[in-house]
Amino acid sequence: MWGCHFSSKRPALAVFARYPRLGTVKTRLLGVLKPQECLDLHLSLLLDTLERVSTIPGSTVWLYLSDCSPDEMASFCTSSHISEKVQVRRQDGRDLGERLCNGLEQMLQTCRPVILLGSDSPTLPLNYLRKAIRILRQSPVVLGPTEDGGYYLLGLQDFRVDLFQAIAWGTSAVLQQTLQNLRGQNPVLLPIWYDVDVPDDLTRLKRDLSRSFEGYPLRTAHLLQELVN
Repeated sequence: MWGCHFSSKRPALAVFARYPRLGTVKTRLLGVLKPQECLDLHLSLLLDTLERVSTIPGSTVWLYLSDCSPDEMASFCTSSHISEKVQVRRQDGRDLGERLCNGLEQMLQTCRPVILLGSDSPTLPLNYLRKAIRILRQSPVVLGPTEDGGYYLLGLQDFRVDLFQAIAWGTSAVLQQTLQNLRGQNPVLLPIWYDVDVPDDLTRLKRDLSRSFEGYPLRTAHLLQELVN
């Protein structure tokens, strides 16, 4: 039986993202953006996300980067002025599921619960993160669904390898397959939100950024003013 137990450890907010390399990030936007603009957007989203989650009190912040060498990771942290309070690691695994699983196992050694996040939801209400932490005091699993069939957040109290197996990553089936792996355990679901992946998302994002809100992503907002007319 899966149970939730209280812990004196601090929660971990873990951002999983691709290393910002030209030609490998935000490629679904290449129809409307140039490769350098895709890279600039990816970097703005990533840095804004780290800044936003760092405002959640009582938590540790982790960054897991994929497809990079140790030297590249160190250079990125220096050039992007990543706070020394952020624990930066390279993703380890053959696919996203294995990389998420390995990161989860590592963080649970010192943190509990662990909340896995992406970097593509710059307008996600920060209250959803605080709510996820509260939920995990009583429930072992919380999920934040995205409109495209994935999830923007997965929070866990304990190690779960099964939630990362038999998943068609990058497709609209991710959330449903994850729920199937939970075998009817009824995780708590947060409100649906959206990622910035395709051209229509840019227009929507610019509209959402026309108003102020908690954790306003300044880098992304400034860049979007230049990219989307």
